[in-house]
Formats: sequence, structure tokens, C-alpha cells
Amino acid sequence: MKSSRFRMSVQIGFLLFLTWVGMRHQMLGGGPEGAPAVDALCPFGGMESLYIFLTSGGWLRRVAPSALILLVAVVLMTIVSGRTFCGWICPLGTLGELSAKIGNKLGIKKSELPLAVDSKLRYLKYVIFLVIIYFTWQMGTLVWRDYDPWVAYMHLSAGFSEMVEKPWAFIILFGTVIFASFKIERFWCRYLCPLGALLAPLQKVSFIRIRRNEDHCINCHLCSSSCPVRLDPESSDAVTSAECLACGQCVEACPKEKALYFAMGGKAIKTLTVGIIGLVIFFGAYGYARVANLWQTWASPTASIVGKDPTEAIFGWMTVEQIAETLKIPVTEVVEMGKLPQDIPLDVPVKNVEGVDDEVLKENLKEGLGTRPSSETSQPSHILPPDEIKGSMTMNEIATTYGVDGKKVFEKAGWPVESDPEISIKTVAHELGKEVQEIRNSIKDLLKGE
Repeated sequence: MKSSRFRMSVQIGFLLFLTWVGMRHQMLGGGPEGAPAVDALCPFGGMESLYIFLTSGGWLRRVAPSALILLVAVVLMTIVSGRTFCGWICPLGTLGELSAKIGNKLGIKKSELPLAVDSKLRYLKYVIFLVIIYFTWQMGTLVWRDYDPWVAYMHLSAGFSEMVEKPWAFIILFGTVIFASFKIERFWCRYLCPLGALLAPLQKVSFIRIRRNEDHCINCHLCSSSCPVRLDPESSDAVTSAECLACGQCVEACPKEKALYFAMGGKAIKTLTVGIIGLVIFFGAYGYARVANLWQTWASPTASIVGKDPTEAIFGWMTVEQIAETLKIPVTEVVEMGKLPQDIPLDVPVKNVEGVDDEVLKENLKEGLGTRPSSETSQPSHILPPDEIKGSMTMNEIATTYGVDGKKVFEKAGWPVESDPEISIKTVAHELGKEVQEIRNSIKDLLKGE
């Protein structure tokens, strides 16, 4: 099998799988019983949430540990095998590549920006990256979400109403990722992608890169004409550009054996092998996270965050009854403060109720709670009440969820403080001859300040 066919199969496989995940999320909603949110499966979400994770152990709303794990995996991939995530996996890159192929089938003539404009415009993605990260870390919220084309793609199954409510992300998706690629292949990747801006410098130091043997090169220019990001491998002995996507199209287009090839430490490597190395790192990181019980696609806000703003515990997958229970206020007050229809179903996720925007509801509730006298404001409950802590959770997960010290939880429960916080408490309980309920009781006592 040609490397290009295998690569395209991998790309389409990822695109179809994540499309299915997006549809499931629209049908089931999020939360512990639903399907993962798009932000929890996005490496860039890990970068957006990195500051709050390092400073408080928490996560931005909709982001989860899975996003950070994917970020680490993608960074490792890039350092070892180049930007194989961009060239072999990224669904937005796949959409751009498929758009270019469709454009060819439709007879749309390709064009390129003048080199002087092209070279300067490529820096725009770095500006976008810095702006997103600065304001996200400053404001503690996903400021890019309403403009993110990947979020738009994953919400296509929500229908036209979603496009009307948050149009900019869909405009960017169709305008810069899809339609622009009819004329300029990988337009989004070249000029706008913030994740590409993060990975590009790592491409410069990757272990594997494309090299050219001048003795075998016949200067046919086929490599440059086949490159989706307008690089010219023929112009140097090695491709050192940060823009290289490690797709291998130039290598496959080269008619002379040994003229153009991937190499690692001076040793030639097949294009197919490069892609497989990247995929092994990606799936290896995912597999390790699953085995080590680190993979989690949903994370509740920490106790400290919820204590400052009870509405941070409110999500679109929750019903009116669940929101009332979480805030510890009557259902009637949720309806009134949230400015919800009087006949709203109480047992249906609010994001599935026509005409209800969960983010607007959250803001209305925040305003309503803020105007109540402090004596009337009940202390919010956690999304996961202590009595519902599962034995499959690790102490690290429990400590993050409730904003407590894991060692203090063990000590309060009468368990050895040196107990492993990275394995399930059910396993620890079995080894010690203890009961998981002791941990639940310990959490309740610590939350009460006892």
C-alpha cells in the first residue's frame, strides 16, 4: 500500500470516529453519564487549561485531564516524528485536504499568495495563539470557543439553530478551513491554526526530517508542486522549515529513488514508518493513560472554584431538577432566576430544550444568586456528592474534585497517608482490608471543616 493511501485512511478514520463522538455528545449530552465534550478531546484544550491546572489542580470549564494527555502525546509525536499529528491525524487538516481534492475534481484552479505576503501571513497563527492563551489564562474561560472551527464541526449535528446562536465558529469553519482550501490547500493550517503555532517550533527540533541527496536529485520540481504547504524541498539538503507536516507527499512524488527521503540520525526511513511511529506514540500515550487510570474525559470544578461561583457547577447536560439540587435552591427559583419558560420539562437536559441556551442560563443564575442576601444563599453541593464517590476513582482524582489534600483524606479515614494516590481507592481498600465508605465519610468531614 502506498503511504499516501494509508495516511488518508488514517485521516478519514479519525475524522469519522470524532464525527460520531460529536453526534453522540449532541444526543446524550456531557457529564459523567454522557459523551465527551469536544474540548475534552482536543490537544489545544490541554494547552488552554494548562495554567489553571498547574496553579490550582483544576480545569477550565468543559476541559478534562484527557485534553492534557492528548497535548503531551502530540508534543512527543512532534519531537520524535515531526508534525505527524498535523499530517496524519488532525481532523481540520483532513477537512482542508479533502476540500483541496474536491476543488481539483470540480476544476477549481489553484492559486497562491505572493511569496512576500505568504511568508508574513504565516506569522498570523502565532499571534492568534498568543492572544488566545493570554486571554484564556487571564480570564479563566475558553475565550476561543465561540470562534473555534473544530467546535463548530463537532456541533454540526445540532442543526441550524446552533449556527445562528454562535455563527463565527461556523463562518471560520466553512470560510477558512473548507472553502479557502479549494484555492489554497491547507489554508487554515498555513496561516491560522493556533495548535500548529504551538507545534511548529517543535518541528524544527524533531528527530526525523526530510533530506535530499543532491547526487540523485534531477531538479524536476515535483516535490515542491506536491507539497500542501508550499515548501521547496529541492532548495536545500534538509527540510528544516517549521511548516513541514511530515505528510510525505513530496517524498512519494519524487521519481528518483534515494533523492528525497525521511531520515533519523542519518538513516533513511520509509514514509509509512514515520507515520506509524507517530501513531504508536499517540495511541501509546492514550493506552498508558487508560491503564494507569489517568484517562478522564469529564472533570467537575474544584471546591475552591465552586465556592467562589456556584454556577460553575452548572452544565448544559443537567436537568432543571439537577441544577436545583446542585445549587440547593427550589426548582421554582431556578426557573425564575434562570428566566426559563414556566412549562419547561424538569427532567430533560437544559441544552436539549428548544430556545434554552445553557450559557445564558448560567449567567442568569449567577446574576440571580448575586442579588440574594448572603444569608439566603445556600452553600452549593458538588456535582458529585461525597456519598457517590466511586471506588474506581483514584485519590488524586478525588483530591482534584473536592479541592482537598489527599493525604489528609487518608489520615482522616484512618488509612496510611503513604497509600498510593494513583490507583483506585477500591484497590487500596482491598489491600488494607478497609471500606471505600470510610473515604466518603472522610471527605464529608473535611468539607464541613471537622
